[in-house]
Amino acid sequence: MRTAVTQEEQRRRLTELETMKASLELQLKEMARQVKMQQEQIELAKLDALTGLRSRTGVSDEISNILKRERQGVFFIIDMDNFKAVNDTYGHLEGDRVLVKFAKALEKVVDKDDLIARIGGDEFIIFTPHEIERNALRKKASKILRTVAGEIVEPGKLVRITMSMGIAVAPNDGMTFEKMYENADHALYEVKNNGKAAFQLFDETLTNNRKKYKKQTATLKDITAKLKEKGMEGSFVVEYDSFEKIYRFLERNIGREKREVQCVLFTIEEPDGIDYDERELQRQMEHLQHAIIHALRRGDVTTNYSANQILVLLLDTNTENSKFVVRRILNQFYAEMDEDFWQITNEIQQLVPEERA
Repeated sequence: MRTAVTQEEQRRRLTELETMKASLELQLKEMARQVKMQQEQIELAKLDALTGLRSRTGVSDEISNILKRERQGVFFIIDMDNFKAVNDTYGHLEGDRVLVKFAKALEKVVDKDDLIARIGGDEFIIFTPHEIERNALRKKASKILRTVAGEIVEPGKLVRITMSMGIAVAPNDGMTFEKMYENADHALYEVKNNGKAAFQLFDETLTNNRKKYKKQTATLKDITAKLKEKGMEGSFVVEYDSFEKIYRFLERNIGREKREVQCVLFTIEEPDGIDYDERELQRQMEHLQHAIIHALRRGDVTTNYSANQILVLLLDTNTENSKFVVRRILNQFYAEMDEDFWQITNEIQQLVPEERA
């Protein structure tokens, strides 16, 4: 009887041990799953969800470690100049598509050992983990700006993307991600304040200049005096959102002021049945822009509406005179292009006063 009880108890204890073992195995599996998920989340945090490039989280420590180890490197900040206009004109989904295309274009043009990251918004960085001679550095910067801009040109789109770039070079301009970013950003600021679509290498004077800019104040008299210094020849050339505001303003006031305003749309027709180079369309547009700007009078307004269309407002002009202006523009364009031009169509519509309830 005693032996039977002992065997039963042993079987019970063995069952308990097996149950405990199974429970522990389940707990260990769950812990391993949790650890794996956390590791995956950490890795995902290092990548930009939209473009698949490194994020700021993923690249900052990496760059700082390289600088600590190699004691050299080149840090590029690249910012899209007209990205807000893409979102405003086409919406954020199109803006996201442009960002992805921009990221892929960067990947194509950089060297294989370069690190690329999207820092946020339309701001990207490239880090080269070795020294570059100054002339070679300038050539590399120019190539990046030129090639990426060419990659993201799209016929039929209003907004033409250009890029500004600031550059910092280690060890002189910093030995951590934060310091390199700060100094490259100073250089980028300088580009933005001097016309955009270019690059600038950092030096200490830029920091001093930026501090001066922030402290500057001016009176209204100072500002208007400077505005008057800039002579106005030919038409006003504005971004589309400004053109729309001017259009609305005129629409509301021309009836009261008894003025005639004509709205003209020029369209470069793409050749039928053949493949064409996007750069050729851009070249044709540049000549058309030149012809329009120099043929119009002071006070007329023009803007690019799309990659192959330009809008013009002719102030104090009737329909018949506007046809004469259009002929003058087209003659100028054809003279500049010789025989190498595409067909241009135009539409003219008189701006009428806005109806009021």
